[in-house]
Amino acid sequence: MRRALACAAALCAGPVGVAAQQPSVSPALGPLLAQRDSAAVWFFGRPRYTLDDVAAAVAAVGGRERRRSVWLHAVSADVSAAGVAAARRRLEFRHLQPVARFLGRGEPGATPVRGPGPRAAAPEDSLYGPSAMPFRRLNLFPLVRQGLRGAGVVIAVLDTGFETAHPAFATTRVLAQRDFVFDDGVVQDEPADQPGASRHGTGTWSLLAADLPGQIIGIAPDADYLLAKTEDIRSETRVEEDNWVAAVEWAAALGAQIVSSSLAYLSFDNGFAYPASALNGDVAVTTVAADLAAERGIVVVNAVGNQGTSGFRSLVTPADGDSVIAVGAEDSLGVLQPFSSRGPTADGRLKPDLVAPGADVFVVDPATGFSRASGTSFSTPLIAGTAALIRQLHPMLSPAEILDTMRRTGSNRERPDSSRGWGRPDGAAAAVFPRGIVLSSPAPGDSVLADATPRFAWSASDVPPFALPVSYRLRVSRDAAQSLVVIDSVLTGTEVTRTTAEPPGARFFVTLTGTSADTVRFATPLLGPFAAPRWAVLTTFDEPQGTATREVRPTFRWTSPGVLQPPGPFTYDVAVIRATNGAVEIDTTGLTATTFTPVEDLERNTPYRWRVTARLGPDSAVTESRGTFLIIDDSVPAVTLLFQNFPNPFPNPATGTNTTCIWFDLATPGRVRLDILDMRGHPVRNLVPGNAFLPELPAGRYGRPAPGEVGRCDPRLEWDGTTDDGRALPRGIYPVRLVTPDGTRFKRIVFFGPEF
Repeated sequence: MRRALACAAALCAGPVGVAAQQPSVSPALGPLLAQRDSAAVWFFGRPRYTLDDVAAAVAAVGGRERRRSVWLHAVSADVSAAGVAAARRRLEFRHLQPVARFLGRGEPGATPVRGPGPRAAAPEDSLYGPSAMPFRRLNLFPLVRQGLRGAGVVIAVLDTGFETAHPAFATTRVLAQRDFVFDDGVVQDEPADQPGASRHGTGTWSLLAADLPGQIIGIAPDADYLLAKTEDIRSETRVEEDNWVAAVEWAAALGAQIVSSSLAYLSFDNGFAYPASALNGDVAVTTVAADLAAERGIVVVNAVGNQGTSGFRSLVTPADGDSVIAVGAEDSLGVLQPFSSRGPTADGRLKPDLVAPGADVFVVDPATGFSRASGTSFSTPLIAGTAALIRQLHPMLSPAEILDTMRRTGSNRERPDSSRGWGRPDGAAAAVFPRGIVLSSPAPGDSVLADATPRFAWSASDVPPFALPVSYRLRVSRDAAQSLVVIDSVLTGTEVTRTTAEPPGARFFVTLTGTSADTVRFATPLLGPFAAPRWAVLTTFDEPQGTATREVRPTFRWTSPGVLQPPGPFTYDVAVIRATNGAVEIDTTGLTATTFTPVEDLERNTPYRWRVTARLGPDSAVTESRGTFLIIDDSVPAVTLLFQNFPNPFPNPATGTNTTCIWFDLATPGRVRLDILDMRGHPVRNLVPGNAFLPELPAGRYGRPAPGEVGRCDPRLEWDGTTDDGRALPRGIYPVRLVTPDGTRFKRIVFFGPEF
């Protein structure tokens, strides 16, 4: 997680100026104290001070301590405006921030019902009654049939209170319960509570823990529970985020593995709220605490909020955390509910992460027996329960891995967005295929297949024993619509090799669908495109800019991809071609090796290309060198020559060359001048002398690349179509003139112009 609350290096490095160490102050604090005599404030301590030091400093400025947070290294306290002013001069504090209020549920009201109503004919519907709907929508019944009910998983539920004596929880194991409102161990309604305070918490908990066969059954009734009453819904009482932070730390100390929180914090006592820019996962203390819990291996599931009618960026804290599973709401038909809050976060991450049924969900209601309730509060425990079943099967999965496996099975996984995230997960597929199906050949990130006869291999790890064996359907097509199918096979193995060689560049798209022994299915997204490899890849004399050698019988080398036999092995034809006129100098056929050395000398100072024709039975593919190569003659020339420049004309888009090379041989040493002229005979570019050439040159061959250098020519004798002062010349014919002791020689350069 990213922590904006971490101390700056300058504040932690040792003594500096007192002014530089004064705590930063949230912009919400000033307006709050302007309207009130006191406020609830978070005091974040500097790391070099203990939490006791921070608490003592809070007391010193007149603060009345409310909560301490070890994780945040902070103390929340009620403090006056004068106390805040004094705190701004204390070195123990690094940041002051108001404590936010419970946003309120903002959910549609619950609809009382007398009982589960008529029972359906299906056995599971008869057993689960109206509570069967979420199981069907999240595809949890395949896990239920395997006896998965959350056993061994510790789930903490944070809410407004819980009626633990309700018959629906008669067999539920509660490890511990804590009321953070009245600081006692009673989570049911108490005399000081507003009547019905526990109704919301009891309803959310019932979706996890209820166990009344034929009436209502939760997703994880065999789990162990930690119940935290954190919210006081009395209108005259402030309800703050410090209770939530304290409850999460309490639950972590007792071994919580899942936290289900249908709560939200956004505004302060004076109505000021966290601005949208603060919903970046780093500002709100509940968000920071939630991410710290995830770092400790706890799966934190939180409602995304019920402000969806406000539009995008209507999510609440701590749902903005990057390690928090934020849950939106849809109905039983998969329609996103208007009240379900939208993302993205301030830093652009998609939220919510997932959605689940959150409209007219059947819950326990301590006031009426049962009711149907709506809101992201009720979709949240359904995702938390799904996570609990996954953790029961795979206790070593991290919170991020549990989120990933649910995302991979989400109904919106192909196009995740800020309305429903990755969609509604398939709980059974996520639990049976916790790491999905991973294509290993082609390797991840490879866009080109390794073999001419394509090999496809994959794996599905950590599949539970009850789900074995797994059968796989492999579909390979040439188009994204999968209308041109190449392979469509169902098999129990994890590898298929096509027995037909594919032409170079042929495209493939791949999907894999796994079906477990208990018929749970997982399908990959469309993978690809992948391309069939070239049948021959030249590894010598293939640079686009050209190469040079001093070997008159150079060795040509190439590689080929793997291929089954049959149709392999490859055989090869090699041709060496004069670049000037296309004449074939060497033509050798039927080679089986991937190297070739001519038995006759090639001419020096002559540009060549070469090509390989790779053959598999009646099929073939041709690969030609991208540039020319030259065999350089280092001997003293017998005569003075000016060679035709190459390429000519230039620039040459076919080879990607924007310059032309000029070669000359000098038989007699002496003064030399080499110029580019316009058609009126006026010099436009001087190459010799200059460009590191002296006026007096020894006899020799000029323009060739130096020994050991790659390229077509000496870069000092390349011309790019510009004048001596760098101006681009227009399209036209430009003579090149060589003046030597043996006379003057001309050639014509055809220049296509800089715009070509």
